[in-house]
Amino acid sequence: MGWYSSRVSELNERLTRASEGAADPVKRALSDAIVKVGNMADQALTAMLDASERTSAGNLGTQRKWQERCATATADISRAFGDAAKDNMLTPALQLFWYQALEHEMAFFDSLAKVQTPQLHDDLLVHQDLLNKMLGELWDKWTFLLSKDVVFENDQRQVVQQVSRMAQSIIDELAPGVLKRASEGVSRATAKSLGVALKLDDKFLAGKGVDVAKLVASIFDVDIPDEISRDLLDAVQGGSEIYQVQKGHYRNLVATYQSLVQAEKGSVLLLFNSTRAEVDTYRDKNDLGKAKVILDQAKGYLSDWASRVPSSAQKSEAASFKDKVCSAIDTDWRLTEELDGKFRDKFKGIFVQSLGSETIEQLAESYLFRQHIEEITRKDAAGKLKALPGLIQSEVDSALDKGLRPLDDLVNRVPEEVRELARLKNQQFKDHVRARLKERIQAILPAILELAAFWDPSNLSRDFSREELEKALR
Repeated sequence: MGWYSSRVSELNERLTRASEGAADPVKRALSDAIVKVGNMADQALTAMLDASERTSAGNLGTQRKWQERCATATADISRAFGDAAKDNMLTPALQLFWYQALEHEMAFFDSLAKVQTPQLHDDLLVHQDLLNKMLGELWDKWTFLLSKDVVFENDQRQVVQQVSRMAQSIIDELAPGVLKRASEGVSRATAKSLGVALKLDDKFLAGKGVDVAKLVASIFDVDIPDEISRDLLDAVQGGSEIYQVQKGHYRNLVATYQSLVQAEKGSVLLLFNSTRAEVDTYRDKNDLGKAKVILDQAKGYLSDWASRVPSSAQKSEAASFKDKVCSAIDTDWRLTEELDGKFRDKFKGIFVQSLGSETIEQLAESYLFRQHIEEITRKDAAGKLKALPGLIQSEVDSALDKGLRPLDDLVNRVPEEVRELARLKNQQFKDHVRARLKERIQAILPAILELAAFWDPSNLSRDFSREELEKALR
C-alpha cells in the first residue's frame, strides 16, 4: 500500500544531509535500515487497517491486535536500526540522525498502541450487534404476544357470542314461550270452570227442579276449586325458574369472560409491559446518541494521535492512515444508523415511544368488542323483558275473556229472577280470577326485571368491558 513512502523519503533526505563525509558502508547500512523500517511500518499499518476493516461483533479484539502489531513494529524497527549501527562507527551527525529517527519511530507506534480507537470501534459494533439482535428478538416476541393474545381474545369472543345467542333466545323463545304458556294455562283452567258451568246448563235443560239461586251462587263462588286455582297460577308462574336459570347462565358467562380478561392481563399484557420496560432501559443506556459519542471519540482519539506524531512526513502518513480507519468506522456507523432507524420505525408505538392507539387496539380490541356489545344491545333483550309483564297481563286478560265468554252466555240464559245475581257472581268470579293472576304476575315481576337489568346496555358494557386491559397498557 506504500503507507510510509513519504516518511522513507524524509529519512533518506535527512540521512543524506547527516552522512556527509561518512564511509559508504555506514551509509549503505543506514539506508538499508530505512528501507526495512519503511516496510515494517507499512506492514504494521496495513495489518491494523485490515483488522479495523474486518472487525465485527464476532471478530472483536481489535485493540489487542493493534497493540500487538505496534509492539512487533517497534521491536522490528529497533532491531533494524540497531543492526545498522552495530559494528559501524557513526559520526556525531549520524549518531544524532540515528537517535532521532529511532525515537520518532518508537514514538509513532508507541503512541498509536495507546489510542483507544480500535476498542471504541469494537464497542460500536457490539452496540450495533445488540441492536440487530434485539430487533429480531423483539419482532419474534411481538409476533408471539399477538398470537397468544389472539387465543385469549378468541375465547373471550366466544363468550360474547354465547351472550348474543342468549339474547336472541330470549327474543325468539323465552318471551314468546312465556306468553304461550300463560295463554294455554288460562285456557285449561277456564275449560274446567266451563265444565262446571255446563253441568248447570244441563240441569236447566233437563228441567230438574233445583234451587237456581243457590246453584248460581255456588257455581260462581269466589272460592275457586284448588285444582282450577293451581292451573290458573301455573299458567302465569309456571316455569318462572327459567328466569333464575337465565340469570345464573348470564353470571357464569360474565365470570368466564372476566377470568379470561384477567388471564390475558396477567400473561400477555404483563409480558408486553415488561418488554417495553426492558427496551426503555436498553435505549436509555444504548440509544443512538450514546453510539454517536462512541463514534466521535473513536475518530477524535485517532485524529488527535495523527496531529501529534513527531515529523511532518509522519503526520502525512498518520493522516492517511486515520482517514482509512475512520472510513471503515463510518461504514459501520451508517449501518448502525440504518438499524436504529429500522428499529424505531418497526417498533414505534409498540416498544418505542408512547404506546400507539393501533397497538392498544391490537392488544385490547376495544373497538371490535364494543361492536359485538352494540350488536347485542340492538337486539333489545332488556326491552323485551321489561315489556313481558304487561304482555303476560294482556295475554291473560285476552285468554280469560275468550275462555269465560260461555259463562256470559250462561248468565244470559238463567231465569230472570236470578239473572242479576248471576251477573254479579259472574263478575265477582272474573274479578277474583284476574286479581289472583295479577298477584302472581306481580310476584314474578322482580325476577323478570332483574334479568332485564342484566341486558341493559350500560350493564353489558360494564360486564364485558375492555377498560381493564386498556388501563394495564397505559
